Amino acid sequence: MKLHRYAIIAVLAMLQYFTVMGASRFDSKALSDSLFRCLEKTDNPADSLVIMGNLFDIMPRDSGTIVGVEMFDVANRAGNTSAALEVLRNLANRYARNDSMLVELYNRTLRYSKLGNDGVQSINKEELNETRTFIRLARNIYQARHTDDKQRKDLLLDFMQTTALNPPANLYDRIVLQHAICVLLSQLGASDLLSSKLDELGELIDQLPPSAISLRNSYTVHAALLYSENGKYEKSMKADKKTLEGIEQLEKHYKETNRPYRNFDANRYVIYTRFLSNFPLLAPHEVEKYYKLAMEMVKRDFTSSETNNAYPGPQIYYNLAYKNYDKALEYIKGCINQPHNKPHLRRLLRYEIECAEALGDKETLLEASRQYNKLLEKYIAERLDEKYRELQVISFTSDMTNNYNRLQIEKQQSEARALRWIVIVAIIATVVLLVSVVILLRLNRRNRTLLKTLDGSNQSLREESQNLEESRRDLLKARDMAQKANNMKTDFIKNMSYEVNAPLKAINEYCKLIVDCSDASNRKYLERFSSLVELNSELLTTIINDVLHISEIDSDTVPVHNKSTDLRTLCTMVLDGVRHRIAPNVSLQFDTASPAISLFTDPQRVHQILLNLLTNAAKFTNRGSITLGYTVDENSGKVIFSVTDTGIGIKADKQEAIFDRFVKLDKETQGAGLGLTISRMLARIMGGDVRLDTTYTKGARFILILPKK
Repeated sequence: MKLHRYAIIAVLAMLQYFTVMGASRFDSKALSDSLFRCLEKTDNPADSLVIMGNLFDIMPRDSGTIVGVEMFDVANRAGNTSAALEVLRNLANRYARNDSMLVELYNRTLRYSKLGNDGVQSINKEELNETRTFIRLARNIYQARHTDDKQRKDLLLDFMQTTALNPPANLYDRIVLQHAICVLLSQLGASDLLSSKLDELGELIDQLPPSAISLRNSYTVHAALLYSENGKYEKSMKADKKTLEGIEQLEKHYKETNRPYRNFDANRYVIYTRFLSNFPLLAPHEVEKYYKLAMEMVKRDFTSSETNNAYPGPQIYYNLAYKNYDKALEYIKGCINQPHNKPHLRRLLRYEIECAEALGDKETLLEASRQYNKLLEKYIAERLDEKYRELQVISFTSDMTNNYNRLQIEKQQSEARALRWIVIVAIIATVVLLVSVVILLRLNRRNRTLLKTLDGSNQSLREESQNLEESRRDLLKARDMAQKANNMKTDFIKNMSYEVNAPLKAINEYCKLIVDCSDASNRKYLERFSSLVELNSELLTTIINDVLHISEIDSDTVPVHNKSTDLRTLCTMVLDGVRHRIAPNVSLQFDTASPAISLFTDPQRVHQILLNLLTNAAKFTNRGSITLGYTVDENSGKVIFSVTDTGIGIKADKQEAIFDRFVKLDKETQGAGLGLTISRMLARIMGGDVRLDTTYTKGARFILILPKK
């Protein structure tokens, strides 16, 4: 027996050596053969369990799965219930597409409930609940993917009714129910409602004990993918970061249990690639960090290398982040036509258009735009279908809520009728009692009068209490209806805004292509019409964006991302962005006396406010100048921006009204009257303000005040 132990230790040491040295393309067959020879020589279940665990990690998927099934029985013979439950969770991952096998794995967890008291006490009950829940979540995903839309809607309605009317008391059952709702919504395409339900599921997951690593990882992996697909990139990155933390915990656990060769590099590669896909949200040092980590996975992990060869996502996003369009375009062209990259096709075409436009490659731009527009038409149709299905789900949910409210009202009315009968009977009994008292105690009239007065007061108080309660219920119902209507308005504005932006962009791109491809004799006229189309598209986009920004601000969903910002660079960008709107007789200037400083603020929001103020100045200034500048007030710790024009000015009685919504001093000017409103609201969100300088009389001067730190 001692000799066998030494052989096992030697093989495990060899495994650890490969792990430490980072040898990803080792001879797995040679190692597995060595482990099988050790397995044949040992007769101790505990030693066999260690060897089989490493075989499960090293061998190909199908062969390793067979070893995993046998490991369950070996772990139970060794009295290691925790290892047996871990095997069941690993097998649930591998049998995710086999529902009958998932049922069999769940049934194996039931054997522990049938053991005697000693057996029940010897296992970790929380780990047993974790394992059962993990398998049930896998079955939720299988069921959602392998049923038709009608069955999905029926299941969803049933689950949401259960959640509303009779939610489970057990935390694990609530998690399974909420997870089932999320996966059904993901299959039905209800994106906005899905994000809300995913947040609710995350709140339930946070209530689990710290040891429930597998359930947390299962949630974060799924949530990261769904959030990313629905455009919730910050939530997706947050979920992926939690997954990385879970992976580190799992690696530590496997090393402690003599399984050092469990490899999660492929999972890391997918996460780092998804991080890089959000490069517009990343700082340069973050782009460098995640790109370096992704490429390390490619070097040392075979699966990551194969994935990268098929779809070089890290290289594409890295070069796009640094505007290396020639290199990015080379990678895109190398993989865009491969069949297995079809899920990435729309994103790849969008990036190909961006690169070709930056490089002036008109042939590539034209072909990519043609393909992208065809794909975009299909995508818009799919999105409309998803929105239709989402509205159906919301309608079902609303009907369910209305039915529930109707039942509650009927219940309350029934209780009120019963209470009235009780009051009537009580009054009759009181009257009978009073008559009896009158007959028996005629001499005690003063006491009888006092008693009647007291009974009348009590009755009045009860009736008043009932009236107050009914009024309170009516007020709550009215408040809920108003809130629901406001939420539906906000959701509608957001959805319509996002859906209109893509067709407008496509119209502008086609106009540019028509001009570029036209003859020189017609180009002058076409450029004029193209400019008109672009100008009106820009106006429409501005109006839509203003309405969307107002909606976001009203719903408290405006994100603020502060970072160090060079103010001169920012002002130059704003001036360049508004220069095409300036009248011929007007000069657009930057006050060179403005100091060269950096401000820790949100550059996007400051750019948006200054652009609104300059655009407003351009509308009402036909000759003279428009000047942008800023000063620093060290005493108050404020940075003060000023936009000064020589235009028509603002009447004294309108100087505060101009900041109200939809207020336009000149009805003939373009716009929706929201620019100044949005500017002031955004400034106040960032701790500042937008004001009109009433002391300036040669035109108009608007002041933006922001905190220096």
